Amino acid sequence: MLNVKEKAAQLIVPRLDGNRLGDEEYFNHILNLIDEGIGGFILFGGKAPDTPEAVSRLQEKARIPLLITSDIERGLGQQLTGGTKFPSQWAVAEAIDRNNPADVALLHKMLTAVSEECAATGIHAVFSPVADVNVNPDNPIICTRSFGEEPEKVSWFVAEYVKGLQKRLSTDHRPLATDHFLLACAKHFPGHGDTAVDSHTSLPIINAGRERLERVELPPFRAAINAGVGMIMIGHLMVPALEPEPIPATFSRRIVTNLLREEMGFKGLIVTDALDMGALKSICDEGEAAVRCLEAGCDILLHPSEPLKVLEVIVKAVEEGRLSFDRVEEAYGRVMGIKNQWSVAGGQWPEIGTHQSKDIADRIARKAIKFRKGRGVSQSENMACIIIDDDGDGSLATPFLDDMKDRFPGFKIVSSTSEIKKDETVIIPIFSRVSAWKGSSGLSKDSFEKVKSIIDRAGQAVLISFGSPYILNSFDADVMIDAFDPADFMQRAVAERLKCNAVHLGV
Repeated sequence: MLNVKEKAAQLIVPRLDGNRLGDEEYFNHILNLIDEGIGGFILFGGKAPDTPEAVSRLQEKARIPLLITSDIERGLGQQLTGGTKFPSQWAVAEAIDRNNPADVALLHKMLTAVSEECAATGIHAVFSPVADVNVNPDNPIICTRSFGEEPEKVSWFVAEYVKGLQKRLSTDHRPLATDHFLLACAKHFPGHGDTAVDSHTSLPIINAGRERLERVELPPFRAAINAGVGMIMIGHLMVPALEPEPIPATFSRRIVTNLLREEMGFKGLIVTDALDMGALKSICDEGEAAVRCLEAGCDILLHPSEPLKVLEVIVKAVEEGRLSFDRVEEAYGRVMGIKNQWSVAGGQWPEIGTHQSKDIADRIARKAIKFRKGRGVSQSENMACIIIDDDGDGSLATPFLDDMKDRFPGFKIVSSTSEIKKDETVIIPIFSRVSAWKGSSGLSKDSFEKVKSIIDRAGQAVLISFGSPYILNSFDADVMIDAFDPADFMQRAVAERLKCNAVHLGV
């Protein structure tokens, strides 16, 4: 019979740095957490060929099998080198016609590939899909991670992702150590799409009324529940219409237990967003936050920076009578129920990052590209390119530049508007990533002004957003293309479309 400390430890899921698993000191630190009974990890980084063995070594040391999770929204390649990376959710939603059976089949091929690669690596649960409806163009952290702005569309894709990711994997042609499920997680309940604040840095407030929440934010989560989603993540969001006290949803029993558990009927695991995020740090320390999350009805405490200190605080809260042992027992029972159901021992598949999986990503990328204005370039000679990269040195654009050089003999790269010749076609690829702690998914003021000046000087301006579709709303170029994602396959697909359209136009 496990005591309160041993059961509480199973609820804590700290970070696992895959790139450091070869370091003996770090590996021993992780083994110490396992010895203390920590229930699982959220994996960040590493190499796909090395990870299965490392995870297997950790599992061998655990008295209770570890639940290995990862923040995978765009395929295993998002986290592990060598895994397949797939387009962002917004790009997928643009590519897939829900009324076209061939498109739906392509979507499920992608989701099966994600499941297979995760199974091969020893991952049991992914924090995907993002179920937020991105109704705020200034949202700095959701944006293209969402399926879009329409609740009905988002709901459909959320349900398909859940069904596709959680489908039992076929064992007909690949031997498995055990049957394997992948656990999906809809996030960030009750909806992070209508905020201009990143919860990694501070606590957002969702000011929508209950009627609007029922119409916009909540339907995708209802769709996830109806599809059988195994886990839902609570966002660090203040939602006055649901919780009158000035506390985040993760601390709110009204939201976690009364709404999600009782009213919406969710029976699976409820996980917090990361405990080390700025939205909570301004309120209390991680230990106190963990206790409040458990009091509210959460089952898994994700990504504490000091997991053993958090464990001590939880045990003390039970001993002092503040947190009931029954609440810990309830959460522990759900975690163990999932571990037993979802075959945490995992499987051993060597095929990761296959040509077939990459071909699926390429096909979706080609279908996702949208010409918002214009049809293509009007000439192939005297074609200049100025890279706009708000978050780096422009090296991210290498796949696009290489492809354009191969396809257009007159293509050249310039660094300033003064290098643009009169009546020259100018390609302007814009890279602005959606990432934590950045604070914006759009352009900086300097980049905005630079783009305006390039458009004014160019003979023909071709503007491409490899990120937020809202960026193009501020400009009026001759050709405007939404690409939604900076991944290599999306860059190559845009170059291919530009060449095909140029040929069609008689260039």
